[in-house]
Amino acid sequence: MSFASDLSAKTVTASGDAVNGRTRVQGVYFTTTVTGSSFTLRTGGSSGTVLLSLTTPAAAGAHDLIIPDDGILFTDGVYVDLADVNVTSVTVLFVGGAAA
Repeated sequence: MSFASDLSAKTVTASGDAVNGRTRVQGVYFTTTVTGSSFTLRTGGSSGTVLLSLTTPAAAGAHDLIIPDDGILFTDGVYVDLADVNVTSVTVLFVGGAAA
């Protein structure tokens, strides 16, 4: 199944909601400083269930993760938790829902 025509993107530079409503995350694009870092994507807000936890490479620059097939289903929106200051931005690629 392909969602190419329905793909949307939302970039965040601080912790917060990226997508409202039921959605499927197809990928993430993120930028980091030189130190290895991490961030999480949750459904249900800041205290919701973690559906993706990513440890970044210890290399400055831009990185991406494409999620195969139908992606990851977030039933109650996508909250990006950027607790680590070494992740400077996260762009969520999604199908369904609406950018927050």
